Parts: sequence; C-alpha cells; structure tokens
Amino acid sequence: MKRALVILLVLAIPAIAAAQAKKIVIDPGHGGSDPGGVGTGMQEKLVVLDVSKRFRALLDADTADAGGGGTWTTFLTRSDDTFVSLAGRAAYANNRDADRFLSIHANAFGNTTANGTETFSLTATGTGADLRNLVQAEMIRAWGLTNRGNKTENFAVLRDTAAPAVLHELAFITNPGDAAKLKSDPERQKAAIAHLRALQRHYGLDPYVPGDPPIDAGELAGRVFDDLGPIEGATISVGEDEVITGADGTFAFTGIAVGSITVTALAPGHTERSLDQGIAAGERTELEIELLRDDAQPPEDGDGGCSTQRSSALWLGLVALVLTLRRRRG
Repeated sequence: MKRALVILLVLAIPAIAAAQAKKIVIDPGHGGSDPGGVGTGMQEKLVVLDVSKRFRALLDADTADAGGGGTWTTFLTRSDDTFVSLAGRAAYANNRDADRFLSIHANAFGNTTANGTETFSLTATGTGADLRNLVQAEMIRAWGLTNRGNKTENFAVLRDTAAPAVLHELAFITNPGDAAKLKSDPERQKAAIAHLRALQRHYGLDPYVPGDPPIDAGELAGRVFDDLGPIEGATISVGEDEVITGADGTFAFTGIAVGSITVTALAPGHTERSLDQGIAAGERTELEIELLRDDAQPPEDGDGGCSTQRSSALWLGLVALVLTLRRRRG
C-alpha cells in the first residue's frame, strides 16, 4: 500500500509543477508594416521585440534553474517582424488562458526633450495595477531615467485582455539620452531583467536572475524630501556611483558591496547631507533622506531673522508710551 502511494505521489509531481507554472504572455508592440515610434536611427518595433525576446529567455531560464525564482510558461504575441492587430494580441492571450499579459513599447514625441519611463494599467487599483507599479519601480531602478509614473489608460490590449495586463513604455526613442539606453545591448538586458524581477516580486518571490553567481552584494533604495515634499533632481552618491531622483523623489542602486557605506544627497537650494548605512548581502535597504532648504535654515545666532530689530522696536515703543503718559499728567 505504501509503495503504491509513493508511486502515485511521484507521478503527481510533474502535474503539480505544471499546474503551478504561470502562463505569461509577452507582447512586443507594433511590427511589420507598423514600425511604431521612429527616431535616433531606430524603430520601436525592433527595439521592443529584442527586449521581449530577452525577457522570455530569462523566464524560460528561471523555470529551468532550481536555484530560485519561479516557474513560467511563456508566449510571445509575435516572435519576428510581423504585424499583429490589437484585437489579435488580446485574443492570443485569452486563447491561451494567460495569467498575466505584459506589453512592451517605446515612446516617441515630436519634441525631442520629452523623456522618461512610464507604465500603464487599465485601472488604478487591483492586480494589474500592482504589476504595473512593480514594473515601473524595477525599470526606474534599472535605467534611472525620468520617472513619468504609474498611469491608467483605456488601451485596447489592456481593456480586451482577460488577464491582468500592463503596458510599459521603456523610454523615448526620439530623445538622445533615452535612446542611448534603447540602443545598448547591455541596457536592453537590464530592461529584461527588470521585467523578470517585477514579475517575481508580483508573485511574492524573491527577485532572482537565473545563472547569477552567489549573492555578495545588496541594494539600496529610498526617497529624498524636504518640508514641502519630494525633491526631484537631487543627486544621490554612493562612492563613485550617482543617480538622480525622479519626480517622486525616489532613487535606487543595485550591486552595492556588502558593508558600511556613505550615502550623500545634494539638491539645488538645499544643504548637502551624508548618512552612513549598512548593506547586507542579497537584501534591499530602504532609506529616507530629509534635506533642509537653504531658506528654511535658522540664522546662526538662533534668535530668528529679525529678533534684534523687533526687540529694539518694542523697547522704543515702551519709552514713547511712558513719555506720553508723563506729559498728560503734567
């Protein structure tokens, strides 16, 4: 009887593993006759196809790697330079009973100063919004571009896909600074890893890159603010590495050596501040840094900017009052 039970359990293991695998549909935007955004010598359809293939390869490697991560069954709405309609993309995901749908794009705009990263979901709350927030956070951490935020939009692929869905805009293909990321193979790989990490975190898994060596570094993330709120454009330094805070005042570093570090924050119109912080292997440390505005600083004597003048005026007023009273009595 025990032997029969063992045999049944062994036979059931593959079925259990298959049932736990999440079906992930990755949607490279545009394709074929639709190039998407065009600028800086690139076409959006080709950039996002490359990033999407890298993302899928990471998910497949994660499934095969027993060291960590998750188990995934992956699909691409297109695997080459062909056109797929918006309705066809949603139908593809629905026909495969997808658990999650991630559409990858690159922005474009006539004004080449437009820049940054943004991510969309259909609604502001719920499962899709949770995945959206994580994709945005991981991409800001990976590329450090302007944080254009988490947004909602009634895009067809978000509306018509049954699974929780997100649409991510990597960067602006028309902006020279953003384009440097889009053109770079190492940066495209970082974008793929950011999507992998976001999906892992979304499912409650520890972020894990398949094939990585043993962890000997940590991460640092945080927010810079003053008495008026988040500070955009602050420079955060850790050793020789620097990042610039986005509109929400956030920053992030990865691959920081384990041990004690000094974090320095500097922003125009504020007093520079340095903090000592410990970094643990494989862990993410959160840090909030409050900066003091230059015009909010008390004077060096600590009595208030005009306290001496106010005291003198009060004393002269009392003397005048006494003299007036004496004249009336006389």
